[in-house]
Amino acid sequence: MPITPSKRWLPSLGSALVAVSALLTACGGGGSGPEAAATSYTQGQITGYGSIVVNGVRFDDRSAVVLDDDDREGRRDDLKIGMWVEIEGDDVDRDRGVGRALRVRWANEFVGPVSSVDVGGSTFVLFGQTIEVRPQTQFEDLPQGLASLAQGDVVEVHGYFNAATGRYVATRVEAEDDAELYKLRGIVSDLDTTERTFRLGTEIIHYGEVSDLPTQLANGLRVRVKLRTTKNAADQWVAVSVKHGVRRPSLDRVESEIEGVVDTCTSNTSFSVSGISVDASTAVFRDGFVTCGDEVEVKGRIEAGVMQAAVVKKEDGDDDDERHELHGTVVSVDAAAETFVLRHEVHGTITVSYDHLLRFEDGTLADLIPGAKVEVRGRFVLGGVLQAVRVEFED
Repeated sequence: MPITPSKRWLPSLGSALVAVSALLTACGGGGSGPEAAATSYTQGQITGYGSIVVNGVRFDDRSAVVLDDDDREGRRDDLKIGMWVEIEGDDVDRDRGVGRALRVRWANEFVGPVSSVDVGGSTFVLFGQTIEVRPQTQFEDLPQGLASLAQGDVVEVHGYFNAATGRYVATRVEAEDDAELYKLRGIVSDLDTTERTFRLGTEIIHYGEVSDLPTQLANGLRVRVKLRTTKNAADQWVAVSVKHGVRRPSLDRVESEIEGVVDTCTSNTSFSVSGISVDASTAVFRDGFVTCGDEVEVKGRIEAGVMQAAVVKKEDGDDDDERHELHGTVVSVDAAAETFVLRHEVHGTITVSYDHLLRFEDGTLADLIPGAKVEVRGRFVLGGVLQAVRVEFED
């Protein structure tokens, strides 16, 4: 049985990255309770449930405020594998891999119509941008993955921009049949303040209806734009909102970790990851210096919106057979099919296949019975099934 998450609400009036393409905006926004108490900052991709797993840390999100990139409050089941999020929380015990989230922000990169699909090349095109699909890309309501897509289909895409290839990499793709507005992110070029137009990639955006523009709107500024779903008579997309597209951690954090792709490189020790400036002048580089396009994990502290790095490590998620992690209770076991069904408190039932299992920990196959509490590591495949390589029994 595949994961059966609920659809997120798209509002009637509103509703991509360098690296995560600045997945989240101005991290400051509304509310004071959770933000005032937060001491840690984590940015990365959701890779598991239990409550949510980000950068290898299992965050308890039961009391967290969940927000989108417009600071609209949502629910815990909005948070899904493959999304990129920012987490403000209590102190994180990274040795044990646990933390408590107080505030979680998520955002998508694109919402819009597919213009072409290349199944053999594992790509599709959206708003003139080539989007790459990889084995770990998650699909929702698209049972055959990329093969389910056709020209004109409207999708929601989560992912990041790879500066080395000039392509976006999708980490999550969802069918979005009821989108009332489209969305895209990118860097402004060909700004014409007289005609009130600019380009994002190959697309011309008309912003004449937008009064609340980012300060210092100029070529080179990264923005996120919401669009009407039809073009105007001049074949231009019509913007209903234009906002800054780079998130800025709002407060200093003593303990911080970010994961993403290096999108700009000023020097070996000065670069940005997912739009966040990194000062690595005193950092330890575990795998040598980084270059644009490298997937990295950076640990350190946030000061005045800049990551003061202590450790920089390169990542290679494509080859990680234990990339995804689930925590839950076994509901049923099918020994003949070598599968079991796991129940998660928020996302319901998830089917796990153990036909390629490498090992059990703190138990054996005989302990895999209904009611058992387990941690499962593996990789999600088409159909929402987790291909497990390791099962650990929990108390």
